[in-house]
Amino acid sequence: MKGERFLVKSPILGFEDVNEVDCAEVDDGALAFLSMIGKDAELLLVNPYKVREYSFEVPVGIQTLLDIKPSSNVKVFCVFIREKQTEIFINFLAPIVLNCDNNTLAQVVLDSKDYPNFGVAESIKSYIKE
Repeated sequence: MKGERFLVKSPILGFEDVNEVDCAEVDDGALAFLSMIGKDAELLLVNPYKVREYSFEVPVGIQTLLDIKPSSNVKVFCVFIREKQTEIFINFLAPIVLNCDNNTLAQVVLDSKDYPNFGVAESIKSYIKE
């Protein structure tokens, strides 16, 4: 995905006023970073499947909102935050789901009771094998 515009169908936490974003895949290598730019703000995302075992149920409401069908080209990314130069934290409890067929996206906020193995600010160091 190179420089595509996506319509935000459900608010992104902290970016509630953003209705459209430009998405560009920065690196398709080990982590598959995605950069989302909207209203002078940038959000960096990482492909969670490149980092750890990761699965969740996309709520029916989000599936309907994004018009997701079994054959849809769907991608999932998680927000990551870089603190200092050496620390990266990933929010596995609020993935962003993209339907690449119709260029729509929405954030899914997962309940920590249903997904106790996912955290809001997990260090990427926990998943890097030395």
